[in-house]
Amino acid sequence: MPFGALAHVGIGKETTWGTPVAASDYIKFASEGFTEEIEQVMSETMNGTVDEGASYEGGRTVAGDLSFDVYPNIVGHLLRSAFGAPVTTMLEAGVYQHVFTPVQANFSNVCALPPYTFEVHRDFEQAFQYIGAVVNELTFSFGTDSKIMQGSAAVIAKKLEMIAKTTPSFETTNPFLWHQAAITIDGVDNDDLQTLEFGINNNLEGRATLDGTKEVSRILRNGKRAFTVSFTFDLKDLAEYNRFRSQSEVASKIELTGSAIGGSNNFKITIDIPKLRYTAFPINVGGAETITAQVEGTAKYDAASANAMKITLINTKSSY
Repeated sequence: MPFGALAHVGIGKETTWGTPVAASDYIKFASEGFTEEIEQVMSETMNGTVDEGASYEGGRTVAGDLSFDVYPNIVGHLLRSAFGAPVTTMLEAGVYQHVFTPVQANFSNVCALPPYTFEVHRDFEQAFQYIGAVVNELTFSFGTDSKIMQGSAAVIAKKLEMIAKTTPSFETTNPFLWHQAAITIDGVDNDDLQTLEFGINNNLEGRATLDGTKEVSRILRNGKRAFTVSFTFDLKDLAEYNRFRSQSEVASKIELTGSAIGGSNNFKITIDIPKLRYTAFPINVGGAETITAQVEGTAKYDAASANAMKITLINTKSSY
C-alpha cells in the first residue's frame, strides 16, 4: 500500500519549455495536489435511444498545488519560476545573493515564465513527471500561529508522463522561522503583527491550439499580475488604520534572518515592497477578547523602483 511519508517531489530546470529534464533538487513538502484532467467530449446527435451519446477524449490539462516549509536554498527555484531569473552575485566564498525582480518579458513566445519539470513520487512503481511546469501563484506566510515559514505554489504544466523514480537528496539547512522576522512600514519598525502572508499571482493560463495534440501548446498571461499582502494586526493605536483611510502608499520591508552561513553572512530572505496600499482594514468587536484587525493590502508597481515587489535571497546556492 502506498505510504505518503515515502513520497518525494523533485524539480529540474528546463532549457526549452516542454522538454523534460531529470530532477536535480528536491523539495521538503507537506502536501501536493498535482492532477491531470481529461476533458470528456460528448456527441449531442440523436441515435434512436434515450441514452447519452458517445464520448470522446478532449483536451488534457495538468495543474496542481504544492505546500512546503521555506528552506533558503530550494525556495530559489520556485521564486525563479514565479518571478523570473535572478541577478546573482557572490558575497564571499560559498555565499551568494540572488535578487528576484518580477520580469516584464516572457521566457519564450509560448511560455511566460521559466519552466521546470516536477517529479512527484507517490510510492508507486512509477513516478509522475509533470513537464513544462510554471509557478502561477506563489504565497508565503508565517506568524504566531505558524512558526515555520510556509510556502504554497499553484503550478500549471504542459503534460504528464510516467518515469522511474529518482533518488532524492534534500538540503540540510534550517527553514526560516517566525522569530527571525523584522518588519518595517514607512521606514519604522513595526511589532504589532501577529500573522503575515504575501505573494504573487501571475494570472497565467494554459491554452490549446490546433497543433495535432491534446495538450496545451502555451502557458501565457491572461490578465494583470498582482501582489497581495495580508496582515493580522494586534493594534496599539489607529496609526495604520488612518493610513488606510487616507489611502497612503508606503514602502515596507519584510526580512527573515536565518542561521549563520559563515563569515559575516546569514541565510536571509528580504521582501521589499516600494508601495504598500491597504485595501481593507476592518476593526470590529467580536466579543470580550482583544480586538485585532484582519487587514488586506496590495503591493503596487513603483516606477522609480521598476517593480511592485522584490525578493532578495542569501544562501549557498551558486545559481538558479
